[in-house]
Amino acid sequence: MNYLYLVSVALGFIGGVSGIDCGAKELKDYNFESFKGIHSVTKLKDTPPTQTNVTWYIGICDTISEKIEHCPKNSDLCGITLINLEKNSQKDAVVSEIVGFNTNLQKQYKPFTKDGDKKEDGITIVYKGANWGDNLVDAELRFVCASSSDNDKDLDKFELHQWDDKRLKVSVKTKAACITDKKDKKKPDHKKDKDKVDNGESWGWFTWIFIFLVLFLSIYIVGGAWFQYSKGNAIDFQSALREVLENFVSLLRGLPSFVREIIEKFTGNSNRGEYSAV
Repeated sequence: MNYLYLVSVALGFIGGVSGIDCGAKELKDYNFESFKGIHSVTKLKDTPPTQTNVTWYIGICDTISEKIEHCPKNSDLCGITLINLEKNSQKDAVVSEIVGFNTNLQKQYKPFTKDGDKKEDGITIVYKGANWGDNLVDAELRFVCASSSDNDKDLDKFELHQWDDKRLKVSVKTKAACITDKKDKKKPDHKKDKDKVDNGESWGWFTWIFIFLVLFLSIYIVGGAWFQYSKGNAIDFQSALREVLENFVSLLRGLPSFVREIIEKFTGNSNRGEYSAV
């Protein structure tokens, strides 16, 4: 029993990082990583005396269940219907329907080229047979390649075309759905994160120098004490500490010239360059 429990927990943990898998071989020609995140599309309907709010969440390379309340575990797609007792307000709203498309459902990947009147390119992901109570429901996600003439403000926004308790149809126009060479693929731009990395690298030099200095001093003190002890002499810690501090100050004074010499060796700007060879 304990073994089965541990296995189920492990599987649940692995599923916790679900979402449409950007590493799927069928998506290798696209750049879905640039579209990573949890996306949503909402449809409001007046149902006096209440208002019905239907929201679908789509996880692209990202988990839904851990971040969206009420969504079933291991969901690639999740639909939640709320009954708003007050119009345009989710205060005291009642959850009436929850639909989840599990990440373990078999998916069909259907690329298309010059499709329809608009001659669109892209790929469709189809889910079939998701359990919803006594019913089986399907989903179709259509990812359309954005062209250079498309307005950037209209991109990366899902549209809900159909949900009739049997079939979900949504679409999105995005550059992620365009066939892309590996060298042209770009990750999401996190400028702040890059700045943090650069700052960390700058401080790294000082950190390592400090670590080496501390290590050197520790070895010097312990080695000196052990040498005195092995000779049978009493250890004068005050004198030893004074000597260590004097050596440390001398080391610090010589550090700038040492660093300058290292830099000159790497850059080739040594003083020898000012003289011609005899």
